Amino acid sequence: MIFERLKEALYFWRRHLAALFLISAPFALLGEAAQWVMGPFLMFDGDQLTGINLSVGLVMLLIRPLAEGALIMQLASIHQGRAQGVIACTLPALMLYPALVLTYFLIGIGVTLGWTLLFFPALWVYTRLCFAPFRVVLHRQSPIAALRGAFQYSGPCQWPLLGAILLTGLIMFGLIGLTNTLFVGLLGESAGVGLVINVLASLITTLINVVVFRFWLLNDPGTQQT
Repeated sequence: MIFERLKEALYFWRRHLAALFLISAPFALLGEAAQWVMGPFLMFDGDQLTGINLSVGLVMLLIRPLAEGALIMQLASIHQGRAQGVIACTLPALMLYPALVLTYFLIGIGVTLGWTLLFFPALWVYTRLCFAPFRVVLHRQSPIAALRGAFQYSGPCQWPLLGAILLTGLIMFGLIGLTNTLFVGLLGESAGVGLVINVLASLITTLINVVVFRFWLLNDPGTQQT
């Protein structure tokens, strides 16, 4: 079941790369713009990490729920047979922005608590709650109701979903590493090359959303109405 769902997700992702890029790229560029204006998120002195720019980190955290909401709208639009533009996907997510922020904040708390018990509990918490943003955006549920529903309906598929998320993470890290190696090897290191790599990395990371979406379609009641 894990490999079957992963194969479906990879096919869906490859087939709709352009539509997914239309959503991921603008938000990646917005995050890059924030770093250009406010300074890089990770601060280095030579090769040594010296600190984290908390103000940039906060801005990027606030951008993330909107980006995820717009991507969920695009996934639902593709599933219904017609991809939408960035504005058409972003406006509904913007209307639901407070609920999305609270949802991701609560998921973040659960994952952070899981990290205190090592890696696996954190991944399990994310697996059980990852349907929640879909329920907020596509079912218009409150964050608490969405989290409860996510925990309930992810139960029957939790282990295949967890395995698929793990494998997807490995695939994403591999693709991002390969992209970085190819571009830096061919073009060298520069701000422009770094920007292109980060934009492409944002597209690659949409694969995890696709995997969760495919599981959500099969396990969450009411998806046929979305």
